[in-house]
Amino acid sequence: MVLTPQGLRSSRRDRAPVANRRWAWFGSLLASLAASMTLGSAAGLAAEEVFFEFGPLSRSVPTSSLENFAATGVADESLAPYINRLNPEQQQGLREALTFSRTVDLLRLSQWFYSTMGEEILLFAGNLMKTEAGDNGQQALRAALIAAAEDGEISLLDVIQQFPTTTLRFDLDRILQATEQVIAEAEKTLTVLDAVARQSVAEAALPPPLDLAALPDLTHPGPYRTRQTSLTIEDSSRNRTYPVEIFAPQNLRLIRGQLPVVVISHGLGDSRTSFFDIGRHLASYGFVVALPEHIGSNSEQKEALFSGRSNEVFIPQEFLDRPLDVTRLLDELARTNSTQYWGKINLDRVAVVGHSFGGYTALALAGATIDFDLLRQQCTPEANILLNAAQLLECRALELTDQPTVTQILGQTGVRDPRVKLVVAYSPVSQLLGESGISRIQIPTMLMGGVFDVVSPAVPQQVNAFRWLTTPDKYLYLAEGSSHTADLTRITNQILNLDRDLEQGIEDALDLSRALVRALSVAFAEVYLKENSDYEPFLRSAYVETVSQPPFKRHLVRTLPEELQPILGQN
Repeated sequence: MVLTPQGLRSSRRDRAPVANRRWAWFGSLLASLAASMTLGSAAGLAAEEVFFEFGPLSRSVPTSSLENFAATGVADESLAPYINRLNPEQQQGLREALTFSRTVDLLRLSQWFYSTMGEEILLFAGNLMKTEAGDNGQQALRAALIAAAEDGEISLLDVIQQFPTTTLRFDLDRILQATEQVIAEAEKTLTVLDAVARQSVAEAALPPPLDLAALPDLTHPGPYRTRQTSLTIEDSSRNRTYPVEIFAPQNLRLIRGQLPVVVISHGLGDSRTSFFDIGRHLASYGFVVALPEHIGSNSEQKEALFSGRSNEVFIPQEFLDRPLDVTRLLDELARTNSTQYWGKINLDRVAVVGHSFGGYTALALAGATIDFDLLRQQCTPEANILLNAAQLLECRALELTDQPTVTQILGQTGVRDPRVKLVVAYSPVSQLLGESGISRIQIPTMLMGGVFDVVSPAVPQQVNAFRWLTTPDKYLYLAEGSSHTADLTRITNQILNLDRDLEQGIEDALDLSRALVRALSVAFAEVYLKENSDYEPFLRSAYVETVSQPPFKRHLVRTLPEELQPILGQN
């Protein structure tokens, strides 16, 4: 389903199947992520029957019955009483859920699930899939998943077959509760998108009309040729050395006046190289762009985990080190401004652009603080990680509570850098900041979320952050069809067939969507760093409604529709 302004009426009719398919997606994603555990398994043991527990009731089905149904679609006498209660579409959905297979790298995923975040995923899943004795199935799932993934493919049926006790107990109470939560969250997200899209379309129709032909095409490079240079930051106070890439106009010294700075902060397990296109694009419009490598939470740290050189995908100290990386970088640019940049850098006009964990970094530099009390309430073993996988990252901030100085800085003092005058955050991780932390931001802030983002879901992570902002210059973009990254968006397309009505393929659509991100980055930097009012039309809903295209149509609001208040409540 694609929610376009023309299709809003039909979107309500289609919500139920989309919600169900989203649950199937979450389930398959969990199975694929949980695709390896310990490197030792209990050879010779396998689940011979599956118990479905529902309160005081318990019903068993032989594993062979599930195998036969998955292969043929025929339910034997053991399974028929349950299968016959499902309609044909639901029966087919069950077969697909049992057999949906993902390719896995056994070693990499094994290492992932030895990490703290991987352990939390297993702990949650173990509450749903228990051992014969009724205990949490965390350890048994490890053995089952490693055995199931030996051939490089894994499915739910594989895991059932390899579960290392003769009985696998599914806690239907908890499974149904988790399912209902996921469906309710999907329903809420679609309702929010529905209302935001209507308001965006209505505001786009207000005068003055948008004369797109009279505006420059910001998806194309700007007037300046660019150059790329590298530098290394050495921060002895933190025993931290990290590389930075700088993009700037080629003939910097010939430009009149000073140029503002844009810092781009990458996400967890990513790298500064992923945003070279945006850096180069911004530099072509007359900005000095710096891309630091956050060494404790980047792709190299992720590879260290997967290769066995580390047992963590990131170090909790990164909640503090990331924003300090940016501050130290700005200090270095100030120190070398006259000697290396001809005094052309305006370090009083800085924007921080961030994606995911980089979005948190940007918001922290704008003045937001972590709400540790809120984290303690939310970070429980029962927390449904299928709803908000970003909480796996956020909850690790609690590991810092044994360092009073660090928690004092992150939770109360803050790491705001007064040189930062604009925040642009794409799919930011922000729920850990809470209302008390977000409300401290008093500079222009743009947030963007994707409706199918299963890592940093739009409602708890971006919509709530937007409504907690008290700065008058705030913008919320919601993107249809988009997930957290391009790769996850491709998976979404495979499941929901988002490009079925497109003349171009999904890759062309992704390229167009990325080009719009570059254009919006330029427009926000022009308006709020250069104070160039000529670019204000680009920050209106009329622009994004005109330029963005399905399946990744974007909508913009400056205030949330009032009708959403009862839906969003106090969350």
